Amino acid sequence: MSNQPRYTKILVPLDGSGWSQRAIPHAVDLARSNGAELILLHVFRPPASEYTDQLSLAGQDAQIQQMREQMKQYLVGLRGELRSQHMEVRAHMIEGSGVAHLICEYVSSEGIDLVVMSTHGRSGLAQFLFGSVANQIMQCVKVPVLLIHPERA
Repeated sequence: MSNQPRYTKILVPLDGSGWSQRAIPHAVDLARSNGAELILLHVFRPPASEYTDQLSLAGQDAQIQQMREQMKQYLVGLRGELRSQHMEVRAHMIEGSGVAHLICEYVSSEGIDLVVMSTHGRSGLAQFLFGSVANQIMQCVKVPVLLIHPERA
């Protein structure tokens, strides 16, 4: 066996929920033992994306901008927390409506070699974080996907 670390870039997709955050400690352990970089990724879905044919009201734009800003602050906060634990970590936010597709594209374009994400606690594998997104990600990426069961975190 070579001493080459198995993983160099570990991706944690986050949806802003406590559930999704529970994948982080597992990703941190793996990043530490492999000397890997940790990447926190959020796909921001503007709530109005389904109604693009309707004119968006100025108030709604402001609200969306505020949500975007809150998500950015959330990611920056997590990144700061992890950096204070001497982790090499990046936080990224991309925008669009096909969450799984965007995550898969990100994985291949960034050379990610491991995805670590939580499942929702309700009924095990049937109820994934972001609905069926984890399922779709597992099918479209060529790298391992580690699913964390939140109750056992």
